[in-house]
Amino acid sequence: MVIFHPAFGVIFACLPMVAFLVFFSSMFDRGEDYQNYKGQIAILDSQIVFGDTRSGATVGVIGTVKNNSTIPWKEIRFHIDFFDAAGKRVDVKQEEPYGYYLPAHDSLSFKVSFRREFPQPSYVRQEARVVSAKDGRARW
Repeated sequence: MVIFHPAFGVIFACLPMVAFLVFFSSMFDRGEDYQNYKGQIAILDSQIVFGDTRSGATVGVIGTVKNNSTIPWKEIRFHIDFFDAAGKRVDVKQEEPYGYYLPAHDSLSFKVSFRREFPQPSYVRQEARVVSAKDGRARW
């Protein structure tokens, strides 16, 4: 008797649409917001490195970043401030290394490098931090 009730037919017809909507919404889910977890991503150590390429002199930062959260992160954007001996900011760089992925509860090395605009002695100290990232479980 229940199978032949009209409401059963409506529910049976709507079930594929509901399943499609759930699949579609999960496909475009952006995951967790990095701002809620930014205190759990830390730069453990970092140092200034200098180099020379065909296009000119470079300055970079090599270090280790640690993820203390339960979320894996991707597309991590590093922000680097460079200071001279007097403590004055002399240069700034933000970079998102393509394909950089940081698993949950793990630490990895990173490198941010770019063309140097000022003389090498101007780069005495640096401060590195992570300013944004995307949930590594999200599709987009």
